[in-house]
Amino acid sequence: MPNPSEEKTEDKIIRSFKKLVNEHSFEKITVTMIAEDVGISRPIFYRYFKDKYELMDYMLYNEVTKELEVLLEHNMILEAIKYLFTHIINEARLYRKLFETTGQNSFEQVMIEQFTNFFNEHLKIFDTDQIPSNPMLSPLIICKYLVMGLTVAIKGYLNSPEITNINVDQAVEAYYFLVSHSIFELTKEDFRPKLFQPSDRNYITLPPRS
Repeated sequence: MPNPSEEKTEDKIIRSFKKLVNEHSFEKITVTMIAEDVGISRPIFYRYFKDKYELMDYMLYNEVTKELEVLLEHNMILEAIKYLFTHIINEARLYRKLFETTGQNSFEQVMIEQFTNFFNEHLKIFDTDQIPSNPMLSPLIICKYLVMGLTVAIKGYLNSPEITNINVDQAVEAYYFLVSHSIFELTKEDFRPKLFQPSDRNYITLPPRS
């Protein structure tokens, strides 16, 4: 941990915020509490953040999304997912409490919006030839769908009674399985629905699982 006297005020605010979240519910934390813990005045706090919600958003960017950017710039997608789950595991109590926030500015919504925008801007991974021409299948919508699944996986990990027995590799394996298998692949063959192809007006059945 860096020497507090050498930290930037912004970093001190983030560190204080994380400490207070671990000690109190997010709803009870005030700007005054954060400022007093850091040893600054409220006006100085507002030079950096307009409120605790913006601080929460920036904390996620500073400690997670910014690191993901570096990894994905080098096409290290698996390493990025591993970093994300490693960070969540190391800060499990903090993120479990943040996920308890509700409403429009909930941490879950902040994570979904931030990760969706990030992946949409930084990942040029989609093979557009494989995506049907459909306004509901834009890269942004696909990113949001995948990010919502990632968020559910993270929450599932944090709320799992087996949390102490789950390591990073297992968490990554579980997420990879979820995003690489459709509900149709996991459905017993006798119960699989027929899919309609608007392009040729024919019904086709899914191929059997290998």
